Amino acid sequence: MKPVALVFQYTQNEYVKAERQYLFASKTITKTSVAVLAIYVPVSIITLFLSSFSGLSIIAVAIAMIAAAAGSILYFYIPTYKFKQTEKYHEEYTLTFSDAGVNFKTPTIDSELKWEIYSGMWESDAFFFLIHAPRMYTLIPKRAFENPDAQQNFEEIALANLKGTKRML
Repeated sequence: MKPVALVFQYTQNEYVKAERQYLFASKTITKTSVAVLAIYVPVSIITLFLSSFSGLSIIAVAIAMIAAAAGSILYFYIPTYKFKQTEKYHEEYTLTFSDAGVNFKTPTIDSELKWEIYSGMWESDAFFFLIHAPRMYTLIPKRAFENPDAQQNFEEIALANLKGTKRML
C-alpha cells in the first residue's frame, strides 16, 4: 500500500474536543456516573436541609461536591490546561503511515514508531485515535487527510498492521 503523509497542527478546540471524547470512550467518565452525580448532588442538598444539617447529610453533601468538582476539573479544565501547557501540541506535525510503521516528525520530535506499540484504533466523527496504552494515544484529525482516498488508504494500512481492531465512537 502507498504511504500516507499528513501535515497538520492541532487547534485548542479540536484537541479539547478529542480529549473529552477520549474520556468517555475510555470510560474514565461514564454517562452513568454523570447521571448518578446529577441525581446525588440535589438529593444530598435537599437531605441536608430536611435533616437540619445532620452530620451524615453534611458528609453526603461534601462527597457530592468533591465528586462534582473532580469531574468538572477532569472534563472542563484539564484538557484546556494540558493543551496550553504542552508545547508539542502547538507544533506542526508531519506523520507518514506505511506498512513499516509511523514516521512522526515535529520541530522537536523525529521518531519512527512500529505498529506493535499500538493496541487498536478508535474512530469518531472528527478523529482517529491510535491507542498506545490507557491515557496514551496518537490523535489524528480527519481534516488532515487531503481527500477520502487518502483516509481510506490510511485505514487500510492501520488495520492491516494493528494488533487490535477499529472501534467506532
